[in-house]
Amino acid sequence: MKAALKTWLAAVALSGATLVSCSHKDIACPGSEVRGIDVVFEWTRAPEAKPEGMTLMFFPLGAHEQVWRFDIAGADGGSVEIPTGTYRMIAFNNDDASVRITDTQSFDGMTASARNTDRDMFGTTGMLYRAEVEYLEVTPCGVSYSADDGSCKECPRSVVRALPDSVCTVYDIRVSDIKGIGRVKKAYAALSGTDSSLRLGPMISENHDDYLYAPMVLSASDSLMTASADAFTPTALSGPYTLTVAVTRTDGKSFSKSFELTDQMMNSISPRHVFIEIKGLVIPEGDTPGSDVGDIDVIVDGWTTIEIDLEYNV
Repeated sequence: MKAALKTWLAAVALSGATLVSCSHKDIACPGSEVRGIDVVFEWTRAPEAKPEGMTLMFFPLGAHEQVWRFDIAGADGGSVEIPTGTYRMIAFNNDDASVRITDTQSFDGMTASARNTDRDMFGTTGMLYRAEVEYLEVTPCGVSYSADDGSCKECPRSVVRALPDSVCTVYDIRVSDIKGIGRVKKAYAALSGTDSSLRLGPMISENHDDYLYAPMVLSASDSLMTASADAFTPTALSGPYTLTVAVTRTDGKSFSKSFELTDQMMNSISPRHVFIEIKGLVIPEGDTPGSDVGDIDVIVDGWTTIEIDLEYNV
């Protein structure tokens, strides 16, 4: 009995000596094939986030072929049981009703997409948060994993710490000093340069030609129209951006006008919050507006008559 105990202790000591990096090794430890681990989320990169639940996806790097998914309540993390082996782990909040997640059986293919789309426009994505552990080795003796700073963490208590961050940007749009706002019945903004979908594994954005649709709120007393919406943008202010403002007048006629946004028209409040402002817009009076309507601070195309009503399903 004592000889067996000494052999087991020696094996444990040997395992501690061999876990010196995050490269795969054969660990000589006693234990079952399933290991309980604790995933802890630290929200230092997104302190404003308060998701109601998180999803954990474990993509095997070794012999296991099954992808493991766990849904846990709250934002702090939780305990899961997973077979020993090596994995990539991705976590994201599962309380964003504006996003659908597809192709979850593939690390490279798993995609987040705006749920509401219509023609070449998409509605707000809401705020999606993502955390990744590039390399995670689960053994009967604990875990070894790669941290965001490139270092290797080893924990015999099987605790994995991950740092979620937003993969969406908030765009606040403001059109001020509007002349003739009393002629406006409704309006929307359409912003290009954003993305309606994002592959969560490699962080590759797609559908870059789509427009982010945002209905505008009118304030006639302030000669102001505002809108706010979110979109996938792996790098904030990556651009180039074009903002189209479309209005339907009280007589039922619809017009649109596009602006190539400059740095002076955009202000990044934070890496994931962009403020856009257009000043001095003039709402056309006639049936066919000319290209010289209004005194805008930048050189833009004139108003264009559009034949469709401003009703979209996004």
